[in-house]
Amino acid sequence: MKHVLFAFALLISVAGFAQSKNSKTLLGYDKIHPYKKGMAKVEKEGKQGYINETGEEFVPCKYDNIFPWEKGRAKVEIKGKFGFINEAGEEYIPVKYDFIGPFKNGLALVSNNNRRGLINEAGEEVVPLD
Repeated sequence: MKHVLFAFALLISVAGFAQSKNSKTLLGYDKIHPYKKGMAKVEKEGKQGYINETGEEFVPCKYDNIFPWEKGRAKVEIKGKFGFINEAGEEYIPVKYDFIGPFKNGLALVSNNNRRGLINEAGEEVVPLD
C-alpha cells in the first residue's frame, strides 16, 4: 500500500512539474492549437499568430485570420485585406488586397477596389491592377 501511495504521489508531482514548465510557453494566449511541423497557431485577444516549439512567437498575434500553410506560405487577413507570410513570419506579400485567389501555374488573381491583376509567387504584380 505504501508503494502505491508513493508511486501515485510521484506521478502527481511529475505531472505538476511538467505542467508548470509548459505554462511559461502558454502564458498570455487565449488558445494554442496543436503543433504541426514544429509550430502552433496561437490566439490572443481575437488575433492570431504562430509560435515555435520553444514558445517563441515568430508570427505576431496581429492577424484576424491565418489560413492553412501551403508550400511554405500562408494567406493572412487584417480587416478584410489579404497578403501572405512565409515560414520565417515575414509578410512578403503585403496585406493590401481585397482578394487573393489560389496560386495556379505560379500566378494568383488579386483585386483591390474593383481593379484586378495577377501576382507571382514572389508577390510581384506581373499584370498590374486595372
